[in-house]
Amino acid sequence: MLTSIDEAARLRSLISYGVLDTPGDERFDRLTRLTAELFDAPIALVSLVDADRQWFKSKFGLDATQTPRCDAFCAHAIEPQFAGSMVVEDATLDSRFSANPLVTGQPKIRFYAGAVLTSPDGCNLGTLCVIDTEPRPTPSVKLLARLKVLASIVVDELELCRALRGVEERERLLNLAEKTAGLGYWRMTSCDSQITWSPEMYAIYGLDPNRPLDLSALMAMTHPDDARDADARLGRALQGIECTNSITRIYRPNGDVRYLSGNLAVERGATNAISAVVGTLTDVTESRRSVEALAASELQYRQLAENAADIIMFSDLSGVVTYVSPSIVARTGFSPGDVEGRPALDQIDSRDAPAIQAAVIEQIKSRGATPPRTVEYRAKHKNGSEIWFEATPTLVIDGSGRMTGVTDVIRDITARVVLEQQLRGAQETAQAAALVKSEFLANMSHELRTPLTSIIGFSGLVAAQKDLPQAARVFIDRVSDASQALLCTVNDILDFSKLESGQVVIASQPASPAAVCQSSLDLFTPQAGAKDLALEFNNQAPRDLVVNIDPDRLRQVLLNLVGNAVKFTDSGNVTLTLRYDAARTILRVEVKDTGAGICDEDQVKLFQRFSQIDGSLTRKSGGTGLGLAICKGLIEAMGGGIGVSSAVGTGSCFWFELPAEQIESSSISPSRSRRVSNTDLQGTRVLVADDHPANRELVRLFLSAIGVEVTHAEDGQAAIALADERPFDVILLDMRMPNIDGPAACRAIRRGGGPNDNTPIIAFTAEADGHGGYDYLALGFDAVLFKPVDATSLILEIARAVHFDPEDQTGAADHG
Repeated sequence: MLTSIDEAARLRSLISYGVLDTPGDERFDRLTRLTAELFDAPIALVSLVDADRQWFKSKFGLDATQTPRCDAFCAHAIEPQFAGSMVVEDATLDSRFSANPLVTGQPKIRFYAGAVLTSPDGCNLGTLCVIDTEPRPTPSVKLLARLKVLASIVVDELELCRALRGVEERERLLNLAEKTAGLGYWRMTSCDSQITWSPEMYAIYGLDPNRPLDLSALMAMTHPDDARDADARLGRALQGIECTNSITRIYRPNGDVRYLSGNLAVERGATNAISAVVGTLTDVTESRRSVEALAASELQYRQLAENAADIIMFSDLSGVVTYVSPSIVARTGFSPGDVEGRPALDQIDSRDAPAIQAAVIEQIKSRGATPPRTVEYRAKHKNGSEIWFEATPTLVIDGSGRMTGVTDVIRDITARVVLEQQLRGAQETAQAAALVKSEFLANMSHELRTPLTSIIGFSGLVAAQKDLPQAARVFIDRVSDASQALLCTVNDILDFSKLESGQVVIASQPASPAAVCQSSLDLFTPQAGAKDLALEFNNQAPRDLVVNIDPDRLRQVLLNLVGNAVKFTDSGNVTLTLRYDAARTILRVEVKDTGAGICDEDQVKLFQRFSQIDGSLTRKSGGTGLGLAICKGLIEAMGGGIGVSSAVGTGSCFWFELPAEQIESSSISPSRSRRVSNTDLQGTRVLVADDHPANRELVRLFLSAIGVEVTHAEDGQAAIALADERPFDVILLDMRMPNIDGPAACRAIRRGGGPNDNTPIIAFTAEADGHGGYDYLALGFDAVLFKPVDATSLILEIARAVHFDPEDQTGAADHG
């Protein structure tokens, strides 16, 4: 067996040939065909054995390209004890191979004869082998010798491959070196002027490598002023006179002029006669141009200094100005003579002089190692007006390392400073406008939702009357529908305004997304039933999944998407699908309908504000055109994305994805949506403070129907007085009231030491986003009730406030 050291050397030798996993090669294929014919065998292979397999560089009569090494006959043949060849007459009778899958299965090997492919360094690389599916006797010594000869030819071909690979590698490195150095070489025979070029020569001349070279055409590319000298140098070289470091200009085909530095040498034949001229060329255009630029730099600098719009100033180490450019006149009204010979600080406002001094000291202390610092400062124009400059004092060190002074390029930034001041003023104005907008939204929310509370509440009470005439019932239903539509419109406008101003608050908490989806879908059962639509919930998330998310904002988006799907689908179904990617912690929701679908041109309008696909007055469905824009804003505020896929006639699928970290299901807050049916609040004492009589009356009607005793207060001051006089079980305070508002009244009751300092107090609000910027708990409130309010929400919140358990049938709490 090969030792680990021998095997490592063998594998290194095999890899050095670079033939493993290379395409087929006719040179090797001819040898395998010849070997198969010589042995009259159905299969012949050039097999190379690496660490894990035998791979066939050439194969005759076999489709496979490799087999595992553990199954390979050739892996045995390369062992030293077989001395160059191995023969297996009948593999089924050989204990080494009788259970081999290549024997028991395809290609059902019976006979094997292999000559080892041994490299010049003595490493066995593989074999040239013949295989038969029938047993055979051992071939004659003469035939085996021929097999070994053919194997040696295979090795020769492998050596040729390695040699060619080495040549190609050296040529690649040579070309890389030429390209890196920018050096090209050429050769021209003296007898017939035939030219050969290296690849870099084509790059230097800007020529196509596939274009035939023509001496006269190449000479025509030489600059006319240099052509005669170039011809003379070539002529001298043909006479044996070599030339070095000559500079010639050429015109590239694109018209670019390049400077080339060249050397010429000659080749001589056996008789010492000149057989060729060899030359090297380097493109020195950039260095040549750099030299020319340096030669003109002092003049250019002087012209720059004399004509620059900025002021160029040089001061010595004591701070005295030794040079200032003429542009100082246009900037300050002073002439160079007025400034030169005087301290530079004389030109700077005393308030800004320390900053300039500090920047100069930094440069001197660090000997220029510290990057120059830009400083803005004020100065006086000769006419007395204030001007602003920007300076970057930079230390100057001469060639000997000696500090000689400070140079500066001083820019007039007066216009920029004035603009910045104007922009700051505009920003302050915009911030003030934003504050006014926020206050306006809060006021609008209150002013719009407060009357809607009365409209919706009282219309609901009227509709509940059993003896209502049919015509009146139709009218009141229309009032109710119109008020709900108006509420949706108001909510959309106010919510979108909050989104635009960044005032929407995302309050994440543990929640069950499946429960939110199911409850949102259930709300549309009546609308879907009226159209005979099927509502389906396809929950593909874990049943007990709890994630950290804002359930109210999630519900708001779902109500919009499901509502649209039901609204725009006439038949079929609406399916809500929930998925959760635990690896990415991403929640994905899809709302798919069987409606008419949306064309590509209309899809781009969907998430734009105030955009509707059908904007005409005769459109089938109303709305503000803000619903999907609000959804997009909410989803993005929660760190997610939203989109749609649809085609005309195939329905639509609206989807969104949200980051949602999974948490323990035990972390979820108890549901606050308990039923209030059969709730007994008989005798509960409630104080209602609201400056709108209609709202107070509506609350009274809702609560008195279930036996609640309601006391009214027209403002916060009246509420405080009543709370000081007698106890209540619950106090309901409007947030916006004249004289004393809700928060102030709440504080006064809590701190007053009266009979209601521990009474549950509920905030009654019509704020635009249901939040209004308040932290209700921090203000002393126990809960919040949003307007417009319905009877169920009101009664439930009152029940919660007095700690009433709806499942307790023993009756209401004792009110004394």
